[in-house]
Amino acid sequence: MERKKKVVRSIEKQTINEETGEVKQSSRENIVHFPSEPPYVKLYLEDIEYLYQLSKNSHRVLFELIKRMDYEGLVVLNSSIKKVISSRVGYRTVASLDNYISKELIKKGIFKRVDTGVYQPNPNLFGRGEWKDIKKKRDGWIKIDYKDGERVIKSSLSS
Repeated sequence: MERKKKVVRSIEKQTINEETGEVKQSSRENIVHFPSEPPYVKLYLEDIEYLYQLSKNSHRVLFELIKRMDYEGLVVLNSSIKKVISSRVGYRTVASLDNYISKELIKKGIFKRVDTGVYQPNPNLFGRGEWKDIKKKRDGWIKIDYKDGERVIKSSLSS
């Protein structure tokens, strides 16, 4: 069962004019408790390659992409970065990299295209930043429920 964030305590601060007793300023701060990060294990990129049945040496491309993931959970690829990645992984053209991203990573749900040259790695596989932010991304990525023995998949993101 998933724990929800809850207000643990509330702190109220007031600035009072000592001469008149009048409250000059008042503020309230809520201290919130987020669910703790779940237990995790390392999953190597070679294992993702195997589990998702990606083409051979895909882990090299995944490594180049994931190391560029920012704290917003996005990978931004302009033409210069694509040339560098293509060269490092042994692709002859940038088109080969684009093709791999579309036909392997996006098709298999490992990445989503957010905009031209902007991709979001699946937050259930890759995370960077604070757990509360990663959890929000996970909640928005995809939901899998089982109803009457059938698997029901819901996503708030467009494909």
